[in-house]
Amino acid sequence: MVELTHRTARIASLCALLAILWLPAVAAGKAGAEQLLQLGNEAYSLGSYQEAIDRYERLLDQAGWSAPVLYNLANSYARGGKTGMAVLNYERALRLAPGDADILGNLELVRKESGLFSGEASSGEKIFRLLNPDQWALLILLSLVLFTAFRLAALKVRFSGRLGGMVAALCLFLLVLGAAGTLARHRHFNPAVVIVPDGRLLISPFASAASVGAIQEGRLVYPDGDHGEFLHVTDETGRKGWLPRKTIVHVVP
Repeated sequence: MVELTHRTARIASLCALLAILWLPAVAAGKAGAEQLLQLGNEAYSLGSYQEAIDRYERLLDQAGWSAPVLYNLANSYARGGKTGMAVLNYERALRLAPGDADILGNLELVRKESGLFSGEASSGEKIFRLLNPDQWALLILLSLVLFTAFRLAALKVRFSGRLGGMVAALCLFLLVLGAAGTLARHRHFNPAVVIVPDGRLLISPFASAASVGAIQEGRLVYPDGDHGEFLHVTDETGRKGWLPRKTIVHVVP
C-alpha cells in the first residue's frame, strides 16, 4: 500500500510538471496566433494584400484551418487579383461553414466578375444539391432504422402483407436515394481549382499535345485519371482534357 501511494504521488508530480511546461506553451501559441490574425487584418485594411496573405497562411500553418481565416485569406487573394487562389480558399472555407452567406456571396461575386459561369445543372444534380453528403448518409441510416423498427414491431403486432410491402418499398426507396445522393455529392465535394491564369486543356497527357482550348483561372475541375505529371479532368461546363498537376490544387488536400 505504501509503495502504491508513492507511485501515485510520483505520477501526480509528473503530471503537474508536464502541465507547468505545457500551459505556457499553449498560451504563447494562442498569443502568437492572435497576433498573426491582427497583423493580417491590419495589412488587409491598409491594402497590403500580399502581406495579409503571408500572415493568414502562417496562421493556418500554425493553428490549422478555420473558416474565418480562410475567408480572410480568400478576400486577400481576390483583392490581389489572384482569382484561382481566391476561389480555392472560399471553397475550403465552405467545407467548414457550408451555407455561410458571406462566403457564398463573395465567392459568387468573384466568379461573376471573372466570367466563371458553370453549365446548367440537370434536374438530378439540383435534387442532389438539396442536401450535403452527411445528410444523404443520414437518409441511408434513417431507412435502415425504419425498416428495423417495423420488423421489430411486426413481432408483436400483426400487419397486413400490403402494409409490409409498402413499408419495405419506402425503406428501399430511401436507401437507394440516400446512396445515390451520397455518391453524387462526394464526387463534387472535393474538386480541384485551376490556379494559373493561362491554363490550357490538352487532348493527351504530354506537354507537346494539341490544346482543346483555354481554361480559366478559378475554374473547378474534377480529376478522374492520371498519367505521369498530368491529370485527366472534367470541368464544370463538361469539357474534358488533360492538365499538368501543378496547375490545379484540390480543395481538400
